[in-house]
Amino acid sequence: MFNKEELNFKKELNSLIDKFLPENWQKYPDERLDYDWELSQKIKKELAKNKWIAPSWPKKYGGLDQGISSSIILSETFAYRMSPGNDRFGVRMIGPTLLKYGSDYQKEKYLKEITNGDVQWCQGYSEPNSGSDLASISTKGEYDEENDTITINGTKVWTTLGHRADRMFILVRTLPDSSRHKGLSLILIDMKDPGIKVNPIKNISGSSSFNEVVLSNVKTSGKNVVGKLHEGWMVALDLLNFERSGIDYIGWAERCLDDVEEYCNEKKILSRDDIKINIASLRSSLESAKIMTYKALWIKTIDEKIHMEPSMSKLLATEINIKIHDFAFDILSKKVTINTSNQDEFAKRIFKNRLFFISGGILGGTTEIQKNIIAQRGLGLPK
Repeated sequence: MFNKEELNFKKELNSLIDKFLPENWQKYPDERLDYDWELSQKIKKELAKNKWIAPSWPKKYGGLDQGISSSIILSETFAYRMSPGNDRFGVRMIGPTLLKYGSDYQKEKYLKEITNGDVQWCQGYSEPNSGSDLASISTKGEYDEENDTITINGTKVWTTLGHRADRMFILVRTLPDSSRHKGLSLILIDMKDPGIKVNPIKNISGSSSFNEVVLSNVKTSGKNVVGKLHEGWMVALDLLNFERSGIDYIGWAERCLDDVEEYCNEKKILSRDDIKINIASLRSSLESAKIMTYKALWIKTIDEKIHMEPSMSKLLATEINIKIHDFAFDILSKKVTINTSNQDEFAKRIFKNRLFFISGGILGGTTEIQKNIIAQRGLGLPK
């Protein structure tokens, strides 16, 4: 599927990751932890030296002007290796959005920061009590035409890496008395601006994976509006389409399937018919999901319309990832328990990842919403 030059890039990328990952790295990267965060920063700086953070971007913004295949290889390889250092918020979400909708000022100011590995972005979409209904945004942005400034007040929740982030792309309601999709603007803000407070949200285990971000009279320049003021809804949706390829889930799923197949071989059970049939079925489903994921990424490079393929690939990728981890869970059987003290590292990883990947049907757009997008926007079916 990839040519010789692209396969060589993958080999070099793996060599770079080998320099930084500890031997027998067996965990999903958690950049809220200091060790994983520091490791991520080191890897990003090394990627930046080779202009590999966003190799498909134009050279003037720190890329290599390579095709979409380089970005696919980068994301898939990082996911397969479970390595920190792949800047999904900057490279996959706000970066492509600025390349398509951003002003010259925004491209010059923000894109090079990303490809230099200097900044971390976070996303300000979700709000308290709004669930998956993104159009119910209540965070307000009051526009002062005379001074060309916007004053933002409101609260965002489930903000991944909000406590690490230097910048946020935030969706706010800038047109008073507007409702639903009207009067929204996508705005870029500095997380060090006065009036921003980040509060950790603790989960049932006592750890904090997400954050609440409270904005009180946060002021930013009108130059930081992406696209047109009050017309940010479609820009915000397109940004989500850049996110929803599902490529990470493909990498995680393939790594899990390869590892469990190796485990079955070591335990001399690979010859069992039920094992062989399950592995063959999962492998074919994985390849099918992978092809759809590639198509979703490719189609964004040839057509500026918002398509249903990213939603399709997101669904397929998250579902096959869950199925493969369920299979691994069954194979490991008694090795996987709530008490992880007696488990080997592989069993610990499968247990932890299987629990985490329950969120796959929510993160980046819930499964139900994606099915609605496919049905209504893709197939033209009525609501």
